[in-house]
Amino acid sequence: MAIFIASTKSISRGNGQSAVASASYRAGCELGDKRYGKTHDYSKKHGVMSADIILPSALAAANADIDRSDLWNKAEAAEKRKDARVAREWLVNLPHELSAEDRKELAHQFAQTLADRYGTIADCAIHKPTDKEIERGADPRNFHAHILFTTRTAALDQDNKIILIDKATIELSDNKRRSLGMERVSHEITDVRQIWEQIANEKLAEHDHRLIDSRSYAAQGIDIEPQLKMGSVATKLERDKYEQELKKAAQAKEKGEVYEIDKTPATQLGTINEIIHKRNELVWGVALAKNQTVNDAAEQIIFNGHKIKDIEHTTPPPIQAISNDSPTPSRATAVDEPIKNSEPPSAPKPKAPTLDAVAQAMAMAKGVATRKADEQKQKELALEQQRQHELAEQQKREQAERERIEQVRVDRARQQQAVAEQLKRESQQFMVDKKALYAAVMAQLEQHTQKGIDPNNKVGKPILAISVANEVMHNLNHYMDNPDTTQRQHELALNERGALTDLVIDKSTQALNEIKNLHYTSERKTHTAALQGVLTEFTDNHGQSVDKTQEKALESAQKAVADYSNEINRSHSYGLGR
Repeated sequence: MAIFIASTKSISRGNGQSAVASASYRAGCELGDKRYGKTHDYSKKHGVMSADIILPSALAAANADIDRSDLWNKAEAAEKRKDARVAREWLVNLPHELSAEDRKELAHQFAQTLADRYGTIADCAIHKPTDKEIERGADPRNFHAHILFTTRTAALDQDNKIILIDKATIELSDNKRRSLGMERVSHEITDVRQIWEQIANEKLAEHDHRLIDSRSYAAQGIDIEPQLKMGSVATKLERDKYEQELKKAAQAKEKGEVYEIDKTPATQLGTINEIIHKRNELVWGVALAKNQTVNDAAEQIIFNGHKIKDIEHTTPPPIQAISNDSPTPSRATAVDEPIKNSEPPSAPKPKAPTLDAVAQAMAMAKGVATRKADEQKQKELALEQQRQHELAEQQKREQAERERIEQVRVDRARQQQAVAEQLKRESQQFMVDKKALYAAVMAQLEQHTQKGIDPNNKVGKPILAISVANEVMHNLNHYMDNPDTTQRQHELALNERGALTDLVIDKSTQALNEIKNLHYTSERKTHTAALQGVLTEFTDNHGQSVDKTQEKALESAQKAVADYSNEINRSHSYGLGR
């Protein structure tokens, strides 16, 4: 039977939506969006049965016309706010019992009614489920209409062209509607839902189909449980799994093999919604079965299961046995009529059924109804037990999954802790090894002292430091090449080399500044030559293994020392020490 769906939502810039894009998608066509300077092309979209622009009757009578692109670009241009509502959509389910022509007529009638009610323009697109959607599990009876309405009323300008002017009353705020003596928008939406119910039921009644009801399932006494919201991530996972199953099926077909597509949900939400869906189908079946009342069952038993002429009758008891206050019944009652009309005139008239016989038949009918009600209760109880069982199983699976995730977290934490401890041990061992490297170089400190340089004054100390750094760098290189050196120790040694290079650059600058403060030219020449020698040796040995920034800094330091050396050599007088 047909189901009732009539819902509405706004198309809003605040949600990142565009009226042009929405119309393009629903109509399955290509539209240019002037506001955003782009083209929306959904011309390859499947499942669009028709898409039509429906004008208010007054504009249609004036032979006005507008195409889809012009309409929705005008709708966008009419709004200035960055969070404006640019369209309103009504989604209605079209009864599958009707023909395609009747469904289209029904959707257009509803769209026309609302267009006239609010003075807005409608864009009515009728969709059907595609083969791909049906393969995924969609209901093949899911015919529906997406009806986009402008949020502003339509009128004609002096050139007889359609323009959009004031906001439609359904788009006004509750405060504005209250000031105009209108009820809240929620009441307006309820009225529209009832309009759809009335229009749809007229068409359904015309073809003798069951009618729809705009009331909620709860108001109708039907215990339908809403499914959980999937969200974009879970929905993508479900689609990805289905696409993979289709690829496997296609590959199997190419090989001449048979592959049965796995349609079980890929996510926990999908599993829960599948359970809820099955439960709702059973509940819906129960609701339909309840349409057969006890009286219907009694009538079926009396006039079909046990025909009156087949019941053995006895002489009826005195009338007083029925009720002292009841009028005397006539022998030509309604009970007699089926017998009189079913026999030919010449046939003898059978005896009327006794009240006991009728009571017996009614009791039998009531017993059947009671038994059916009991069976229904048992079904509902079994359904609830099944649902509780499935939910319990689902909870067990979720608990197991939570425990698994927690165990993974604990294992990962342990692993990270173990790695951290290992790195700590390796770092501590590097500090020990580094001290040993420096100690070995410092043990031979005299070999690094330059001739004529005092390693204990302000000029000699930085020159000596550069010479020592050169040797430590050699030792670090051997340390890094050692196969027993771990990755962490290799990284720490690399950092130490960088620090030593920075030290050499700083000491070079420090030494040069101190040299310039020396009084005698001969001292300046001696120390400059020593500084230039150790700096050149360090650069030649290690300049290729440092980063680009340090390489440029070393070159700059060498140039500064060389320039000062040339300056000393060109000078003819530097004070008393010449």
